[in-house]
Amino acid sequence: MNIAKKILLGYGLLLILVFIHLVYSLSSLDQMDSINAAITRVNQPLYELTGGLAENLMGQEFYSQRLLILKNHESFELLQMKFGDFDNLLKEIGSIKSPFASVRELYAKCAAFRIVLSENYGSLNEALALSKQERDLVGKKREELIDVVKQLGVEVRRDQNSKIELSEAIGTRAYRVLAIFGIGSVLMAVGITFFFARSIARAVGQLKLSTRQIADSKFDEVRSLERADEFGDVSRSISEMARKIEHLEKLFLATNPLTLLPGGLAIDDTLKTRLGAGVPTAVCIIDLDNFKVFNDRYGYARGNEVIQTTAMIITVTVKELGATDDFTGHIGGDDFIVVTSPERYEDICKTIIRSFDEKILSFYDKEDRQRGAIAGINRKGAEVVFPLMTISIAVVTDQGGSIKEPHILSRRAAELKEHVKSMPGSVYAVDKRSFSEEGGKV
Repeated sequence: MNIAKKILLGYGLLLILVFIHLVYSLSSLDQMDSINAAITRVNQPLYELTGGLAENLMGQEFYSQRLLILKNHESFELLQMKFGDFDNLLKEIGSIKSPFASVRELYAKCAAFRIVLSENYGSLNEALALSKQERDLVGKKREELIDVVKQLGVEVRRDQNSKIELSEAIGTRAYRVLAIFGIGSVLMAVGITFFFARSIARAVGQLKLSTRQIADSKFDEVRSLERADEFGDVSRSISEMARKIEHLEKLFLATNPLTLLPGGLAIDDTLKTRLGAGVPTAVCIIDLDNFKVFNDRYGYARGNEVIQTTAMIITVTVKELGATDDFTGHIGGDDFIVVTSPERYEDICKTIIRSFDEKILSFYDKEDRQRGAIAGINRKGAEVVFPLMTISIAVVTDQGGSIKEPHILSRRAAELKEHVKSMPGSVYAVDKRSFSEEGGKV
């Protein structure tokens, strides 16, 4: 056997190994891509929608109780809006091609529950005429439906984790096969095989690392491969999946349990994103005046109702007058935040003030409403008379893009809020001071 034949035989065997390797690699990549596509197209949307459906059902309960207390047309319309959102969520869930049998069960139970709602809440008069037994029956069915939704969410998340583990296992197996192939190829053709195996091993190693980082919730460490091949596609799919999972976890952790509005983490993320992208921004810090003395007099339960009503007023106003990317958050206690654009904050602030002043009187007893004030104890321990609650809004803008750091806006808003709270009545004020790039006043 001459050298040429040896070379041909060696490269022939190498080509066979390469062909076998390519088939296995493409098969593994196809499996991983299919798994990640299933997570992105089924598990992710379904998990988000079930979470939204659970929130909607709890919101229905809240607005049902509010309708029972206030017995007005506005409360009934807000409840109907929740029913409409419920229908939309149900349609979206039905549009997902899901392998879960429990989705069909949920869809059937939701459809049956919607019929119950239509029969009992078809009109304001019908809703108000419901007996306690009928309301309890609707509430029981709603609780049962919430349990089904939560169980489905757990099932979807468990299935998603299983898929992630399967993807990692496929990557691990592929890595081991590639390692063996690399050793054999080095013996046959050191130069070519070395570089080829090294490239593939790095790609598979990065995919394996990415899936492990997602499983360990180390989302910030996940990196995409800058490659225009299947490895790059899978890597980008994994990175996109990591961003979505991280976003969902942040929203869940940052949501205020009383108002279901996003809190600190979501607020910081929103401000950083808008300011970093150069989007014109107006930050409205909203605070209730004399809320503590109201809470001391009427108790935390009624105080919580005031907080929830304020959150509803702000949310509805921003939804009606704001843009789709506007943000409403609950800083904590009686402090809220609205992030909008400079051309919208004026209408939003005026509408919030008007709606708050109209609704807040209903939370006071008749004597206090007629007197226009309530007695309370100030910080020095002396008894004084406090006015009825008002709302103060401090508005700070990004000065045409000159402010890039959220803490600068936050500091200016805090300074302005103290000034606004010293003003009588429900008011809003805008910080019109100019500001330099370094954060110093001009």
